[in-house]
Amino acid sequence: MATKPTALIIGAGIAGLSAAWWLDKAGWKSILVERSSAIRDGGYVMSLAGPSRSTINQMGLRETLEEIAIKFEENIILDKNGHEVIRFGYEDVHGSGPEGSLAICRHDLARVISQQLPDSTVIRFNETLGDVHEEGDKIKATLKTSGETIEADLVIGADGVRSDVRSRFWNDTDCLEHLGYSYAAYDVEATTTSMLTSTCVTYNSPGHADILYELKNKRLAGLHLWRDDVVQLNDRSDRMKTVREATAGTGIKAVSDVVSQADKSGCTPVVDSLIMVNLPQWSKGRVLLLGDAAHCLTLISGQGAGMAMVSAEILGKELKANKDVAQALANHEKRLRPAIKRLQDRSRSMAAVAKAELKLLEE
Repeated sequence: MATKPTALIIGAGIAGLSAAWWLDKAGWKSILVERSSAIRDGGYVMSLAGPSRSTINQMGLRETLEEIAIKFEENIILDKNGHEVIRFGYEDVHGSGPEGSLAICRHDLARVISQQLPDSTVIRFNETLGDVHEEGDKIKATLKTSGETIEADLVIGADGVRSDVRSRFWNDTDCLEHLGYSYAAYDVEATTTSMLTSTCVTYNSPGHADILYELKNKRLAGLHLWRDDVVQLNDRSDRMKTVREATAGTGIKAVSDVVSQADKSGCTPVVDSLIMVNLPQWSKGRVLLLGDAAHCLTLISGQGAGMAMVSAEILGKELKANKDVAQALANHEKRLRPAIKRLQDRSRSMAAVAKAELKLLEE
């Protein structure tokens, strides 16, 4: 029996796990390298819609994801004084049934995919990438913690918007596009003082949005989005401090109560800037960027996780159809790039509209 080609995948998030699943169908084996000690918790609820629904069906995940999906009834949007601006049903906006959007917690989606991986897929937790270099049609990589050397046919950087793989092989500083906003996401236990009047409540004020929504198992999530032209969150060491400072001026009791509860619980929020990644090419030799590392879409556009899964599907099918890895990578990019461009253009447009509205309010 011929030896299967090997992919070394950096990052065991949605993109990396999906890539391992699809590469197995293409006759490859995968080794995933993940700096965390397990599949990571935290994050925010994501919408899976559009082409990702077909990918989910082909992976046999539809029924499982529908069972664990968050069932939002409606979103009530309030101004900073608590006055209702508008309310709308989730299904009215995002659709329902097989073609509608699925609202899934990021960590739930990651766990579901990881449970479907074949035994031949190995995940090295508490590990990071050390030296890596190409030798002919192979890549030699050393892992920092164990010192293990891996010979791979392809290295996939699926390590997020602040990708270490990308910084090694691309001019990283020139490809990041900051959209002028930052965000924080976390979840806490839902107490009697923090229960909402709807499954999702959004408080809007100039340059700021605070979204509180119900999760399963009596949990409550907070998602804060604020205008940020200067800081760009280069220092994210004290994330809870960033959340406190970002929400301090809202004057909204429900928001301050949830933030205070999160602070006391000792949770570690996901905090970052809204950054898109713009690259003229997503592969160099036998190194490929996937998901946010290649083309982060940001919260504004949504569909980042879904498009990472679609990208993994395209990659797997191209590698199955082409023995020439370079040709497979080129075909993958050609098929995916138009959709990514449309979604990134939408992110830029929506951010620009928000900035214009804020400027009018300030004049």
